[in-house]
Amino acid sequence: MGTDKPLISVVVPVYKTEAYLRQCVDSLLMQTYPHLEIILVDDGSPDGSGAVCDQYARRDARICVIHQKNGGVSAARNAGVQVATGQYIAFVDSDDWVEPDYVKTLFQAAERCAADAVVEINGSQTNIWTGEEALWQMCYQKLYDTAPWGKLFRTKIVKEVPFPENMFFEDLAVVCQMIGAARSVVAQSGSRYHYRRNPEGTMNGGNTIRLLDEIKAADMMYTYAKPLLGNESRAAENRKFSAYAQVLMKLPRSGYEAERARLWKYLCAVRGIVLADHHARVKNRFAALTSYCGERFMRALWVTMEKIHAARGTGEMKS
Repeated sequence: MGTDKPLISVVVPVYKTEAYLRQCVDSLLMQTYPHLEIILVDDGSPDGSGAVCDQYARRDARICVIHQKNGGVSAARNAGVQVATGQYIAFVDSDDWVEPDYVKTLFQAAERCAADAVVEINGSQTNIWTGEEALWQMCYQKLYDTAPWGKLFRTKIVKEVPFPENMFFEDLAVVCQMIGAARSVVAQSGSRYHYRRNPEGTMNGGNTIRLLDEIKAADMMYTYAKPLLGNESRAAENRKFSAYAQVLMKLPRSGYEAERARLWKYLCAVRGIVLADHHARVKNRFAALTSYCGERFMRALWVTMEKIHAARGTGEMKS
């Protein structure tokens, strides 16, 4: 594959991942699609990650390094997007890694279907959706969700929707807009992106702040998705219900009374819609059903289910 192919930019936010960064960058350098622009954004990392980035930049001209003061993963992604010159953009977290044909597979799907976005899904078939149809699927969370990785976007779309800075769950707020703005989206089966649960990662600290940000992000998603989905806006209700239920179950039982009251009011208002929606995940419909028994019962059951999931070695996905 020669350099006549379009340039693809890969944006990698880097923060406190020195132990994993080499595996991540090596997996990008080994891509079978070689015409890459790999943008490593050192977001003020206090470990040796910045030095590792510079070492790789000296070894391979495809690597560009940005060093900046710590501003969070959104600020790092935005910085990378600003300098990206590729026709397409992919996001990879610096504690993860990808298969050698990851970029090539996404690119070929985009080119084959003249699509504005490609998403890796859990299903076994390739689908071509409009942006609205892909957003509908995203809201129901069965085939794929809002993480920026596992996706390829036309650069123009990404540049028009910056990630909100200084908040967690930024992907929930804006990836829906990137998908909704696409004229066509290819759903590509496969799991060529490997996610690592990193105890030092940004999703593993500031629990209460994270939860409050998830409410904010869910509201932003809902405000965007509901009018775009029109008659299918139940999908947006489902995604907001999912986020609100998760936050309510995780908020401390004392304090945050206003937030808890607001969440509970919404769950009660839409639980009938979710329960009757055969597209909704079983998890969401079960939460809607148990809510009729009251918040205390719902929380107790949720705690029990979390213990079962923990015993089986499962947990929440990074977002």
